Formats: sequence, structure tokens, C-alpha cells
Amino acid sequence: MKRRFITYFAAVLMTLAILTPVEAEQKKIFKTKYTTIHYNDDKDLSDLLWKIGGARIDFTADKEMASNRVDRVIERVETILDMRPKDLNINIYLARGELKYNDVAYYRYKTNALYISVDKVSDGVFAHEITHAIINSYFTMPTSSKIQEILGQYVDKYLWSDY
Repeated sequence: MKRRFITYFAAVLMTLAILTPVEAEQKKIFKTKYTTIHYNDDKDLSDLLWKIGGARIDFTADKEMASNRVDRVIERVETILDMRPKDLNINIYLARGELKYNDVAYYRYKTNALYISVDKVSDGVFAHEITHAIINSYFTMPTSSKIQEILGQYVDKYLWSDY
């Protein structure tokens, strides 16, 4: 019994040690077909949906519309890249202000997580970072970061070109 408790306690400590400050402080969750969005304040999620969709919506009143707004961008990126990973599920962490590695957004391969500053994100930045998640989910071996950046810039440029 004592050994099980010590093992459990060690596992909890290791989990807390690998969480970034943004991950550790998230209290709310919003799920879509492809994502699990972690956030603290409803305004954070509302701002993300506005910035990637171009109009304000009340996500608490219409969860399906809000979910579709996120998934539409992801499906558009999949179409541009012609990559549709099986069982795609991306963790997205929303924050305000500067982030650890970038002031707008970044993707972490090891945790398959996207970190977004809702103050500064746009649909193009969101799509660019989603590109990293799709590429890393599509291929069994990680691809070159330079190739990913080129494809991310391509997606950003042509995100809504045929609309």
C-alpha cells in the first residue's frame, strides 16, 4: 500500500513538472471534433473564435457553431496539405499576453499541443500552427522543421484563396 502511494505521488509530481505554466492553470475545456481547447475565461475562447472566424458568436448558446468554426479551419488545412491524419486530436491551450517560446503561438511536438495568445492570434497564425500538428500526426517520423515552416507559410498564404 505504501509503495503504491509513493509511486502515485511520484507520477503526480512528474506530471506537474512537465506541464508549462499555461497548461497548469487552465480550468475549462471545450471539445471539438479535432481539438480539446483548455482555457480559463470564456472571453478567451470567445476571442479565439472571433479571430479565426471573423464574427463574434456566443459559444455558450451555440456550441455546434463554435465547434464548427475551429474544425472548419482544421479541415481547410487538411485539404490544402492533402493530409488527413487518422484520429487527429490536438490540445490547444489559450492564454493572454506573451507565451513561453513565441509571443503569438507555437506548437509542441512532444505533447501534440498548440499554445495560443488570444490577444494576438489570427486565422492565418492558427492555421499555420495547426499545420504543424497535422504534419506531425500524419507522418510516423517527425519531418524537418524547415519543411514544416514552408508548408505552414503556404497554408497561411492560401488559407481562404478559393473563397
